Amino acid sequence: MQEVVSEAQFLAYADALRTQDPALSPIMAGIVAAVFQGIADDSRSFSKLFGIAHALVLREINQLSGLDAPVEIIGRDARTQRTHIKLTVKGAALCARVP
Repeated sequence: MQEVVSEAQFLAYADALRTQDPALSPIMAGIVAAVFQGIADDSRSFSKLFGIAHALVLREINQLSGLDAPVEIIGRDARTQRTHIKLTVKGAALCARVP
């Protein structure tokens, strides 16, 4: 895991993830980068930190998870819909390919 020093470095990393996997939307790449870098590992934290509607973040997480996907949903709060995620083997490999 790498430590993010600045916003510019985070954005460059997320952009590099999109270069490695063009199927990732900008938000998807941001979610993967945030989990990998230890910035946010749940939907509410990511939503608040980046000022993105929680429903949009949830939609992107649902598209990112599943068989052979970069993230796995490990928990969900029924009341708040906060969704906790972690990188899968594929997600970790994707992050490892980014310089």
